[in-house]
Amino acid sequence: MTEAPAPKTISLTEINGRIDELQAQRDGALARCAKIAGEKAEAIDLVQILKAENDRLTALLNDRGGPAAAAASNDPETPLAPAGAAATAH
Repeated sequence: MTEAPAPKTISLTEINGRIDELQAQRDGALARCAKIAGEKAEAIDLVQILKAENDRLTALLNDRGGPAAAAASNDPETPLAPAGAAATAH
């Protein structure tokens, strides 16, 4: 029968070195997570700003002779502004 190889012993210095490597990897991952979280928060803020602006412009178009708010909400094919109004805003 063959003997099992003797277990490899690891020195305290090697263990500490490996712990330092793992901590550095963890710190890098946490930094990347914080950056991604910030980017997501910024994107959500921009979406909310764009939604508010879209709502404001929709209300403005509806107030200036566009279709009634009820018709616009029920029929997605109905334009929000009269046919010639799209090219006038600059």
